[in-house]
Amino acid sequence: MTDEPEPSTERVGLAYQWKAMWIVLLGTFMVVLDTTIVSLGLTSVANDLGAAKNIEWVVTSYIVALGVSQLTSGWLGDRFGRARVYVVALGVFTVGSLACSLAPGFGWLIAARALQGVGGGLVVPIAMAIIYDLFEPRERGKAIGYFSIAVMAAPAIGPVLGGTMVSSIGWRWLFLVNVPIGLIAIPVTSRLLRASGTMVRRPLDRLGFGVVAAGLVLLLVGLQQGGSWGWGSASVLAFLVAGLGLTALFVVRALRIESPLAEVRIFGNPVFSLALLVMSLSTLAQYMRLIYIPMELEGVRGIEASTVGWLMMPSAVGMAFTLPIGGRLVDRLGGRVPSTIGLLIVAAAYWPLSNLGQDTSLWTISILLFIGGLGSGIGMTAPNVISINAVRATQVGQATALSQVGRQITLAMGLAVLASVYVGLAPARGNATPPTAAEALRISAESMHAYNMMFRIAFWILIAVVLLAQFLPAKATSQAMQERLAAERDALRADGHLAESVSVIESA
Repeated sequence: MTDEPEPSTERVGLAYQWKAMWIVLLGTFMVVLDTTIVSLGLTSVANDLGAAKNIEWVVTSYIVALGVSQLTSGWLGDRFGRARVYVVALGVFTVGSLACSLAPGFGWLIAARALQGVGGGLVVPIAMAIIYDLFEPRERGKAIGYFSIAVMAAPAIGPVLGGTMVSSIGWRWLFLVNVPIGLIAIPVTSRLLRASGTMVRRPLDRLGFGVVAAGLVLLLVGLQQGGSWGWGSASVLAFLVAGLGLTALFVVRALRIESPLAEVRIFGNPVFSLALLVMSLSTLAQYMRLIYIPMELEGVRGIEASTVGWLMMPSAVGMAFTLPIGGRLVDRLGGRVPSTIGLLIVAAAYWPLSNLGQDTSLWTISILLFIGGLGSGIGMTAPNVISINAVRATQVGQATALSQVGRQITLAMGLAVLASVYVGLAPARGNATPPTAAEALRISAESMHAYNMMFRIAFWILIAVVLLAQFLPAKATSQAMQERLAAERDALRADGHLAESVSVIESA
C-alpha cells in the first residue's frame, strides 16, 4: 500500500472554507430532500403506473442502493479524491432523477430510483468528509452545524414541497426538480471545489464488496418489506437471516485482511461507537414526527397533504435556527452538554405530542414541532462531530462512511420494529360495509391512541439517549481530542500527505 498525496499543501483561506462548505451543502440538500419529498407522491405514482401492490419498492429500491453505495464511499474518496467522487456522485444522482421523471413504466422507475440511490449514497458521507477536512478540529462543530441544515432540515421541508407539487403539477416533478439544481451544482462544484484530505492507493476488496452488498440488500429488503409480507413469513425471515449472516461474514473477514473495503475496526473506538449510537437512536426518535404526524393528521382528521406539509415546516425552521448554535456549543463544551440539553427539549415536546386529542388545535401541534426542531438543532450536531473527532485524521473518510451506514441500518431496523408496534395498536378496518357512527368514533379513538403511543415510545427512547449522552466526552476530553487531531493534521501537512484545497475563488 502506498500513499499518493495530491499536490499542494497551502493552507486554505477562511473565505474559501465557507464558500466550499456552501457549495457542498447545495448538492447535499438536493439529495437529502429526496428522502421525504417522494413520500407524498406514492399514491399518484401507483395510480399512474398501475403499481398499487408494489408501490413500496419506490422507497425500498432507493434505500437499498443508498446503503450499499454509502459503504463504498470511504474507499472511493480515499482512492480517487473526495472532490472528484462528490462531483461524479452528483452527476449520477441527477441522471437518476431525470430517468425517474421520464419513467414510462414501473420497472423503469424502480431501476432509476436505484441509480438515484447509488449517487445519493455517496454524496452525504463524502460531503461530510470534505467539511471535516476543510476545517480545523476546533471549528468542526460550527461548520457541521451549518452543513447539518441540509441533512436534518431537508426531510422536514420535503413534505411541504412534495404535497404542493403532487397536488399542482404532478408526481414527475418530484424528480424533475432535481435536474436544474444538479445542472447548476455539478459545473460549479467541479470548477471551485479542490482536492482535500489524504489519497491512498489500496486495492478494492471485491470479494468483501460482493459479500456486504448482498448482505445489505437482503437485510434492508427484509426490513422494508416485513410490514407488507408479514414478519413471520418465510421470505422475510430468509432475507433477514441471510442478510445478517453475510454482513457478519464481511465483518469477520474485514478484521482479518490488510485492506478491507470498510475499516470496521473503527467500531472498536468506544467514543466513536457511543456517539454513533446516540446519533442513530436520536434520529430514529425524531423520524416519528416525519412519519406519524402526517399519518395522524391525514388519516384521522382528513387534512390535505399540502396543508400537513406546511404544518410540519416549523420543525425545519427551528432546526435551521439552532443547528449553528449546537455546532458552536460542541466546539466549546464538548458533546455531553449540548446533546443533553437539546434532546431533553425534544423529549419535552414529544410528551404532549403523545397526548393529542382530536380537538387539539393545529397551531398547538405546529408549536410543539417547532420546539422539537429547536432541540434537535442543539442536540444532534454534537454526537456527529464527536464521532469523527474520536478517530485519527487518516480515518475520516472511513468513519463518515461507517457512521452513515450504521445510522441507515439502525433507522431501518428501528422503523420496521416501530411500524409493527403501530400495526398491532391500530384498529382493524373492514371493507365490507361502511362503519356506523359509533364504530367510526371507536376507530377514530383507537387510531389516536395508536399514534399517541408512537410518540410515547419515542419519548422514552429520547430519555434513554439522554442517559447515554452522559458518557459522551465533556469539555476537557473534547478539547484534548481537538488538540490531538490538530497535531496529526500538522504532521500530515509537514510530511506532504495532506492535500488541502488551494483557494482559487478568493476573487469570486
